[in-house]
Amino acid sequence: MITPPPYRPPPALLEELGISEPQDIHIEAIAEYCGATIVYERLEGCEARIIGHGDQAIITVNNSSPRERQRFSGAHELGHWMHDRGKVAFACTDHAFAAEWSHDNPERRANRYAADLLLPRPMFSQYARRREMTFATVRDLATRFCTSLTATTIRLVELGSFPAMVVCSELGHRRWFIRGPDIPETLWPRNEVGLQTIARDLAQGAGAAEGPVDVYADGWIDHPDAHRYTVREDSVRITTRLVLSLLWWKDERQLSALENDASL
Repeated sequence: MITPPPYRPPPALLEELGISEPQDIHIEAIAEYCGATIVYERLEGCEARIIGHGDQAIITVNNSSPRERQRFSGAHELGHWMHDRGKVAFACTDHAFAAEWSHDNPERRANRYAADLLLPRPMFSQYARRREMTFATVRDLATRFCTSLTATTIRLVELGSFPAMVVCSELGHRRWFIRGPDIPETLWPRNEVGLQTIARDLAQGAGAAEGPVDVYADGWIDHPDAHRYTVREDSVRITTRLVLSLLWWKDERQLSALENDASL
């Protein structure tokens, strides 16, 4: 058996293994190829953990979690193994999977590795093309790829056909955000989520979300003229404290207007 080099980026792994369709991404087989065995056991206090020694590792995943969470957990720990082989001993919580997407730290790197492995760019782009930027689309794609809601939402924002942004807020305070490639870098989400938003309602204990709906952009965007424009918001609670929000500019002319206003 040919032993692969210690670090293998997801595109190289998928090519080496001849994987070209979502249903062929078997995380257990991929991990084994990389020297890591995935086992499923009951875990308390974390969703997954990894212990590595030399060229071998054991990844333990919570056997009571949904399959989508299990797959992402396994891929996340494999990301730790790829980036930190020889010094790996991590225990990762569900909160880390949802909250660590912006700051440059081991959890973010592992999240990104998992997303690149389970939601490959060329493959995902094919299925996301011309789809609406809503959680209905996210759930459909998450089912197809058997992936978590958070990772699939980020991928849709990054690779979808329309300008959008995803914001994760914790009790009404922005935790992290990712803008799509068509969103001007001059537009930043507010540190505090606006009162007239679905996300704020969810943070204050409201029940099910009522999105997607059009809301005034100043509830989300830190810009002096944002009140003149609207954005389509779709928000869902992903943990007891975290809310994930998809912001979609259906009228792309508003983006140009806001960018021009910011340059004045």
